[in-house]
Amino acid sequence: MTAQTRKKKPVLVAASALALVAALTSSYCWWNTNLLGADSFCGGQLGSGEMQAVLDSTGRLSQVHAQDDTQRAEFTCTIERTSRFIGGDDQQVTLRTASEQGVFPFTTGVWKNPAARSYFRDGVTGAVSQDGGYVVLPKSCWDKVGGLQGSQVIRAGDGAVATVEAKVGKGAADPAGLARLLNRSARQVAEKAGCSTSALSATPDLAAPSASRTTDVQNVCGVQGFALPKKAVLVSRAEPDRERVNNASAHTWACDLPMSGSAKAAVSFAATSDKNLVEAARKDADSFETLPGDQGVATIDEAVLHCGSSDVYFAAHWNVAYEGALLDSVDHAGVAYAEIKKATFQNFLDATADTHSCPRVTLP
Repeated sequence: MTAQTRKKKPVLVAASALALVAALTSSYCWWNTNLLGADSFCGGQLGSGEMQAVLDSTGRLSQVHAQDDTQRAEFTCTIERTSRFIGGDDQQVTLRTASEQGVFPFTTGVWKNPAARSYFRDGVTGAVSQDGGYVVLPKSCWDKVGGLQGSQVIRAGDGAVATVEAKVGKGAADPAGLARLLNRSARQVAEKAGCSTSALSATPDLAAPSASRTTDVQNVCGVQGFALPKKAVLVSRAEPDRERVNNASAHTWACDLPMSGSAKAAVSFAATSDKNLVEAARKDADSFETLPGDQGVATIDEAVLHCGSSDVYFAAHWNVAYEGALLDSVDHAGVAYAEIKKATFQNFLDATADTHSCPRVTLP
């Protein structure tokens, strides 16, 4: 080996090492940052910076699926954040327009744990959590905006409520970032549909939930005098244990009551004077019965009461596991099962009536 060759060998080794480092750095940046990535997604509707705030972790953003129509306001779009080498979990969120029926945030199993959400305080009806969120579009949009099912635009019918929704399919979202993204998307949708309002221009201010706490069985959900009926408490299968309450909003109160025991039961309670949600309940009023004395309307687990200065909507929602356990406890006697639910909701209304300046009512 000549002297010149011996001199070149360290130089080649150093150059190879630098090339390897550069390759690894480039690969790391590609998979764990959005360097040289897309500036926007979903036909320009979602900005890269906004999506980074929602999926607030290390990783690269990419568009998984998008569908929209330049002539219409409806859209659906899925964005994913992936990471390599450093063990970060993948994240995915789908944003879409939708057409919901009635007071969907409190009556369907799709929207679980209402007390775990942070509610928009003023102007816009909406809520967010790490699992997703929604914004209810202005009332003038309800008959103009629907959801996409394949190439078809779907609306829920006369009781339809138009929304922009986010569902987190993988990982968790940052609630504040998600609230800003939902609000911006709702504004764009409403402008495109010709039904926007000035309220959609404001940055959302969120009312966050409290931490989980032990349940006082004589004052469930922190409501003085609210107790579950004896038949609603199933020893070793569904017993009050912990609760979570959100009472930080001036218009919406919610409580989640996961039960201890083998049934994996849970029930949630809610009360709101939010005008959009009260109106949604009125539009979906086929199952309601009118209460005497012009007090409002009700079923065994929902009510709209004429209270103080505004109407208030009340709801109770049992998960499927709790409903199954209750049915088992009364030998599948449908009438007895319905009476337990009715008695639970009656107790809730009785205990919360004065707080909301509502009349004392008897459920039909």
